[in-house]
Amino acid sequence: MGKFIALDIGEKRVGVAHSDDMGSFAFPLMTLNADENIGAELDKVIHDEKPEKIVVGQPRNMDGTLGFQAERVKEFVKKYLTSYDTLVDYEDESVTSIEAEKLMKMEGKDPRKEKSLIDMYAAKIILESYLER
Repeated sequence: MGKFIALDIGEKRVGVAHSDDMGSFAFPLMTLNADENIGAELDKVIHDEKPEKIVVGQPRNMDGTLGFQAERVKEFVKKYLTSYDTLVDYEDESVTSIEAEKLMKMEGKDPRKEKSLIDMYAAKIILESYLER
């Protein structure tokens, strides 16, 4: 195994997590604003991290089907990650934001005051789930 990054794609922010070089452990990395600079910022992260895979959180409906949010994620990937298409893989991101808030509280952080951290913690959870499979 090698290095991995994960993305939790939202309307306002994109949470980013990365693994160690062996692909064993996931760590929150950063939160990017989903604005006009997002493409260049993602390119820089990918260039710096040199991942073997880019794991993208894919939202599912409660019944397991893909819905509107999943389409938005696919459009985002098509727009900003096309040149990395062979590296992209998807992982279910159901309830990761809730899990991220719990994890933050366990670490003594207040999710209500540090909303941008929720996204990178959600990306960490997405990556952990992927690495466990």
